[in-house]
Order: sequence, then structure tokens, then C-alpha cells
Amino acid sequence: MQPTISDRVGNYNSFLEQLKRELRQAIGRRIEEQLVSEVDAWLYRRRHGRRQQVGKRTSQAKCGRCGSRQARHFSRNGYRPRQIVSGYGVVDVALPRVVCQCGGSVQIPFSILKPRQRFWDDVLAHIGRWASLGLSLRQMQNEIGQQIGTQVGLRKLNEGVHALKTPPPLTLTSVAPVILLDAIWLDLLTPTGLTRPDTLGRQRAVKAEGDVCVLVALGLYPQSGRWGILGWVLAQSESQADWETLLLPLEQRGVYRQRGVELFIHDGGAGLIAALDYVYPNIPHQRCLFHKLRNLYHSIQPPQGLSRPARSQFKRDLLQSVRPLFDADNAAVARDLRDAICLHYQTTQPDFVATLRRDWQQTIAFFRVLKHFPDWPRRYLRTTSLLERVNRMIRRLFRAAGAYHSVAGVLAAVARVLTPLRLI
Repeated sequence: MQPTISDRVGNYNSFLEQLKRELRQAIGRRIEEQLVSEVDAWLYRRRHGRRQQVGKRTSQAKCGRCGSRQARHFSRNGYRPRQIVSGYGVVDVALPRVVCQCGGSVQIPFSILKPRQRFWDDVLAHIGRWASLGLSLRQMQNEIGQQIGTQVGLRKLNEGVHALKTPPPLTLTSVAPVILLDAIWLDLLTPTGLTRPDTLGRQRAVKAEGDVCVLVALGLYPQSGRWGILGWVLAQSESQADWETLLLPLEQRGVYRQRGVELFIHDGGAGLIAALDYVYPNIPHQRCLFHKLRNLYHSIQPPQGLSRPARSQFKRDLLQSVRPLFDADNAAVARDLRDAICLHYQTTQPDFVATLRRDWQQTIAFFRVLKHFPDWPRRYLRTTSLLERVNRMIRRLFRAAGAYHSVAGVLAAVARVLTPLRLI
């Protein structure tokens, strides 16, 4: 009688499970052999060797009670079971125990197994990849359950994520010609060092609310419209030093003029301008036109006696006269139009004229780029609107949370949005 499909699938699964079980046993035996050999090395003798033959040799192993490092003070004390979550499932390991003559437990610096290590290195590699992709802890938990066939608690998984070393910054394969820069502010609660009892009598840390910001850099290819996030950092302010913590690593990764950077676009913050002048003094800085037009709108002084709708309409009409400046053919035409507008309104709207003249070279910096790349769409060279849309996604998380209690929580929320958008 021919076996059915379900019989063949069952036989295959049974055979595969047996192979995995034998593989886990083989891995466990090999790990135990390595651990025993390392104990022999740090005690300077094999099993059943006499301690007197060691002499006064100092070991890297250390007694947790008396702090002794004398190998002759240490002796083996059996084994204790350990379980390691590996890519092949849960591996059972007999961990050698060493005791000091004082009765304290001796810490052996094992090379392949760290104290209280739960995940094997291959699983940590998977966790690092999942974290870089922005997966949540529950998604990681489900992946481990499906691939390895075991359940890991969210707390232990969170410890594994935070135990990962920060990966080295990647060198960019290509550099975006246009870089957009902006900051997002949020509330962060920090411990004050004081405590107070809660309703149950437990002592709780007193935290103070403070403002921090996330500095974000976005790279844009105007030729195709392709874009992505280059990097972000958490900072205390928008000072020059804080912006340099974002810009200097970008420069080390290859973001500089010789590799094709043509323009920076920002909202005109003094600290950011100072940082750009320091790190990238020869690259044009474009002031975001949206922010510029907003400042112009607020600087307009409508005539007295107008109703509120009429005042708004007056401002909109006056602001409309400025728009041809930024649609001109070149910088010279834009300058002539500006001079004509300033001459017309210099007596009736002095604040408007002063605002229009302020930062003029940064306001029309995109003309310098269009002179060399006339085919690039202007909409990509004049505003930070693209980055503002990305920031809006992050602000939704910030508004839902209200305030964050830790830096790790802030970075996790930001990484959840920005990591899938990275540009490499």
C-alpha cells in the first residue's frame, strides 16, 4: 500500500525533528568540551590534577567572595544545567562549576559563554537584524517561536536588544545631492534623585519634565525623486555642538562635496547654520521657503480699521506679490523683483521689507544649483516639506505617548518610523 501525502509529510517532519534533536545534542557536547578545556586552562591543571603542583600562578578566574586569583585556591565543584536558545532550538549545557577554598563561587571568563547569557550568538544576530528593520518585541517573539520552536519572554528579549553593540556606521554606496535637516521636539521625564511614596507606600523616583529634540537628516535625489533617511540623533537643543553630533558622522560616512552633495535645506536655525558653516563651508544652504513665507506673512501690518477677514485677505494679497521672486529664471531677475517690491513697500511695510531682505542669499541658494542642474525640479530644492511629512509620522507617536520616561523609549519610537526609511 502506497503511503499517503499526509504520511509522507509526517515522516518527513519526524525525520527532520530527529535531525534537529541530534544536532542540538552535538552542539551541547561541543560547547561542554570547550568549557571544560577553558576551566583546565585557567586552573592550570586537568581534572584530578593536584593543586599543589600549580604553585603561585595567578589566574584570570576570580573568586566572587574573597577576590582571590590564585589558581591553587580553586577546585572543581561539579556542574549546573544551563539552557541556551540557539538557531537550532534550545540547547542543554552542563556548565562547569568552580569553587574557592573560602567557599565562594569562582567566576570563569569563558570565551564562548557570557554570565547569564540566554541567547546564542546566531540568535543575537537575528535579533540585531530584526531591530534594524524596526520590528517590535512581539514580532521578534513570534519569529523566534516560528523559527526555533520556543517561546522567549518580552523582558528577556528586550534585554537582548539593549545588549547589542551599536553597529559601525555604514559607508554610503552613493551620496544624495540634496540634504534636508530638521528637528522634532518632545517631552522627556528625567529622574531628579528624589523619591516619594505612592498610594501603596512604595518609593517612586520623582521625575522632572524637560524638552529634548531629535535631529534628523534626509537625503534626496532630485533626478528621480528617490529619498531616504541618512541619520538621526537625540539632542538637548539645536545648538551648533548638537548639530555637529549629527553632521560629523555623516561627513565620515561620505557625505561631502567631492562625492556629490550640492545643497542643504533647513529652517534657518542659528545653531544649524553655524554647524553647516563649520562642517560644510563651501556647500550652499537653502532657507526653507515655507518658513520664509510664514515669517513674511506674520511681518505684514494691515491698515487700521479692517475686519479680521479683511486683514487676512490683505496679508494674502501682499504675500502673493512675493511668489514671482522664487519662480524667476535666475537669481538676477529675482533680485530685481525683490528691489522693486522693497521700494514700493519700504514706507508702509518696513517689517515686511526687512524680513524679505534678511538671509536673502540663503533664500535663493537654489538658483546656484539650478545653474548647474537646470533639469532638477524646483520643488525638491526650496523647502523641507518632504522631511516635514516624515516628521509628522513621528509626532503622531509623540502625541500619543504624551511624555517619555527614558531615552531608550524615545529612540525606540523614532527608530520604529525612521529605520525602514533609511537610505544606504
